[in-house]
Amino acid sequence: MPGYIVMTSKRAKPPKDTDYLFLSAYVRAKETRLIGRSALERMLDARGSDGAARIIEEVWGVKIGSDTLNANELETILSAHRRAILADMLKLSPNKKIVEFFCLKYDYHNAKTLVKARAADVQGEHLLQDCGRVDLAKLKTAFLLGDFRSLPLTLANAVTEASEVLAQSGEPGLADFILDKAYFAELAEYAAATRSEFLINYMRLVIDTANLRAVVRAIRGGADYTPALADGGSVEVRRILAAKRGDTAGITAMYRNTELAPVLDAAVTAASEGSLTEFERLCDNVLVRYLSQARRTGFSEKPLIAYLGAVESEISAVRTVMTGQLAGIPADTIRTRLREAYRE
Repeated sequence: MPGYIVMTSKRAKPPKDTDYLFLSAYVRAKETRLIGRSALERMLDARGSDGAARIIEEVWGVKIGSDTLNANELETILSAHRRAILADMLKLSPNKKIVEFFCLKYDYHNAKTLVKARAADVQGEHLLQDCGRVDLAKLKTAFLLGDFRSLPLTLANAVTEASEVLAQSGEPGLADFILDKAYFAELAEYAAATRSEFLINYMRLVIDTANLRAVVRAIRGGADYTPALADGGSVEVRRILAAKRGDTAGITAMYRNTELAPVLDAAVTAASEGSLTEFERLCDNVLVRYLSQARRTGFSEKPLIAYLGAVESEISAVRTVMTGQLAGIPADTIRTRLREAYRE
């Protein structure tokens, strides 16, 4: 997908709900091609990954073209599916910033990959995703030349800082934290530029979820969660840092009046060596449930936002099922790892 950097003025009037009449109807039709829970169950009941692949072909209307998938082929298929949808929505959306909001994570995924590959002097191209705002060839050229001035400013600054920190410390995690913070800062900027309260609240929930996950993982591992926290959520970072270090119950209490209330008991349990997988599954379910509110909307930007979020959830679910089957994991075990589906 070519890079799409759209400089939309924050003072520009956002599109009206009626501007989304066609796109809302189009998205509703596209939702019928999402791999929902029933199709995932059919995939789990199929005879191995080949049988599951036939169900993907049936629902998505694509030809996979391989009798025996491997992990790399699967990622290529999933990336192509995502890229086609993002390109389609970019052409049709009255507000390009909404679609670019969902492209941002791939700029930063690619930046993380290239920063670490460059530092280790290894090839990481097989891990790159051509789904970001920035054209992938342009991004790779910037890294090849070591000149990031052609990239969006926030991304360029973060890449430069992450590269320097990694070179000095030798700790890839610190580079990831720098790029993650930049990513969340751009998410907040893009959400604000759309003037969509639905997207702004979703952005806050994404950051709240990331921060809570960072706290739980750090406390569980006896590490410092300070570098991993990002501004922009409904619970301010300064409040989290003001709490007693390692006080999971005190920190999670700050989220009692947020959308994350249903996961807090699991968060406390996970921080003390309980099931981290179950906690993270519940966090993802909260994001899906938030997006599902758009089903009650006739036409506006909400169906587009929900659909793009649902595509990410769908791809994650398909990856979970297929990689589990490729690894020979029993269907019942894979089933426990699946998040809620946007579509039944």
